Amino acid sequence: MTGRVRNVMLEIADNGGRMHVLQIAKGLQLKGRSGRASAGLLLCFGLALALLLFRAPVAQAQLLPFLGLSNPGDVHLVASRNKRRYYRRPARKKTPARSKPAWYPDEAAKDPVQIIVSLPDQKATIYQGEKALVTSRVSSGKKGYSTPTGVFSILSKNRWHRSNIYSGAPMPFMQRLTWSGIALHASNSVPNHAASHGCLRLPNSFAPQLFRFTQTGIHVIISNKKLTPSEIVHDKLFRPSSPAPGDFDVKEMERQFVLAGGKLEKEKRSTAPLRILVTRRTGKERLMDVQRLLNELQFDAGDVDGWMGPDTAKAIKRFQKTYGLTADGFLSDELIARLHEVLGLPEPSNGHIYVRQAFRRMFDAPAWIVEPEKPLGTHLITAMHFEPGDDVTRWLLLTLDNKAGPLRKEAKARDPETASDAPEIDKPLPEPVTAEQALDRIEISDDVRKRISELLTPGSSLAISDDGLSKETHPKGTDFVVLTK
Repeated sequence: MTGRVRNVMLEIADNGGRMHVLQIAKGLQLKGRSGRASAGLLLCFGLALALLLFRAPVAQAQLLPFLGLSNPGDVHLVASRNKRRYYRRPARKKTPARSKPAWYPDEAAKDPVQIIVSLPDQKATIYQGEKALVTSRVSSGKKGYSTPTGVFSILSKNRWHRSNIYSGAPMPFMQRLTWSGIALHASNSVPNHAASHGCLRLPNSFAPQLFRFTQTGIHVIISNKKLTPSEIVHDKLFRPSSPAPGDFDVKEMERQFVLAGGKLEKEKRSTAPLRILVTRRTGKERLMDVQRLLNELQFDAGDVDGWMGPDTAKAIKRFQKTYGLTADGFLSDELIARLHEVLGLPEPSNGHIYVRQAFRRMFDAPAWIVEPEKPLGTHLITAMHFEPGDDVTRWLLLTLDNKAGPLRKEAKARDPETASDAPEIDKPLPEPVTAEQALDRIEISDDVRKRISELLTPGSSLAISDDGLSKETHPKGTDFVVLTK
């Protein structure tokens, strides 16, 4: 009690004795029984009155011994010890701006960027349009962990990432290519040969530069040979066009609405590049059609996922019994033809076109492949930059070798759920097919072609493949991942 009174008196003395009595009482925060609180308050009141005269010599002589001081000048020193001190944090030094790498292109360059990796050379070349900006060494997957080849996109980026598969191994400047564990990332060990567990290692000096330069969605092409983009011209390539004017009645209603004081909300059109895939209808796509048609006929085939589960097999058997087919529960051409006949639909197409934008499905539609017994090959055709209102654009072509290889077992070792469905033995190489030959044999309806032309944006790409949708192509969160094995 005495110590707290002494501290309050010192504060009052230091402020010239001008503190209010109630402030002194509040500062003491006396506790206990009411009698003790009243006595403390009276004592505080008396001390305050005395301190009002503290600067007088008589008052100083009487109160200094009580405060434990011998010199009046010590009042300020002792009181200052009880005050809370505030410290100002020193200002941070501004870090100098990072210098721009010499290989970064001029800001006026607008053509799309692609990364082309040659596994035989263990090199990655960054292209903008037809111009090679820079080349860096890489280290791909070693034996037993081969890096898959094909057309990929950067799905996500992470400055500090740790592996979810290999005991949290650091993967700085990570740029994900598949959700099964393949990525670009920096490493301390980038020899001139395959040494990784499937990822593409980049030197520590180059990975940060590439990380700052790239954006999600750009293509990364991994090939078993050296590729260089070249221009392609073909009548069946899409041409950009502006959307046609709307219906007159609709426009008139909108005009009247605005005149009445309303405000129209303009639909924002995405500028992200389109990702278009034309491919054959494989067993998975055919089964998805069967599931959808069986559900329309109320045979309850379950989810339309392309997997022959028990619900789908039972639904097929019920349909076969109902319509006089052999009830074996198997997918067959006879079953598909009968389904289309019952529903009054034309015969199914042998190809399909899929369209995505910003990792999300836009739409898909049937396509027809002339001479289906011949392969289409694997091609990636990319639209260069064009201005709004242009009705033509340049396209660049990359043609990849499509060769089966011993990757299925290795992919399953990384992630059995998303492994490629490539066979474990090599297929004989088909005769080479040019992109022009493939485009000549692909038929797409005028409505689909018009819709794509209206949505076309700079950097959009058209992929052509014989192998359908790979298991690395997820319903959401990916572009079309075209595996060439």
